[in-house]
Amino acid sequence: VPATNTVGGEFPLNQLGDLLREEIARAGYTEVLTHGLCSIHDNFTALQCPIKENIAVSLSNPANIEYQVVRTTLLPGLLKTLQHNKSASFSNGFKLFEISDVVVVDKEFVVTETIVGAKNVRKLAAVYAGPTSGFEIIHGLVDRVMTLTEVAPEAEYVATSVKKAQAEEERYRVSKEGWFY
Repeated sequence: VPATNTVGGEFPLNQLGDLLREEIARAGYTEVLTHGLCSIHDNFTALQCPIKENIAVSLSNPANIEYQVVRTTLLPGLLKTLQHNKSASFSNGFKLFEISDVVVVDKEFVVTETIVGAKNVRKLAAVYAGPTSGFEIIHGLVDRVMTLTEVAPEAEYVATSVKKAQAEEERYRVSKEGWFY
């Protein structure tokens, strides 16, 4: 038994992630958990991004070509999940999401024995695949997440995107000071 009494608690970032997972799942999305390692091709080339080796943390001795770098985005895993589930019915649409950490190079710290020069960043990604473009489906999810995290839209967005009855409702939306999208 330790000599000091302690009180444990959930880390706030993990608590927020758990609450968002529940709400996004209630919106009809399926959560996926994908690998943290991926190939340079999946992380950059397949997404038509320039290869930025100073952003991705690479393994010095990868087991195979599929595990060369630690992912810098969640999209490759979600797209691979869609690719491997082509046989599933897409007639009603296929909605996937993931809330997880990615790893990016951290230039602030010098690489030493204990500091590796990288940091974890928590991200949320969602995809929709179906018979229509589904922009409104993803837009609805973004609006819901922004509402849950108490991030209010900018005045310009409200003025151009909602009707007068809805504008009155938006005016009273609770938001944290300085948080806008």
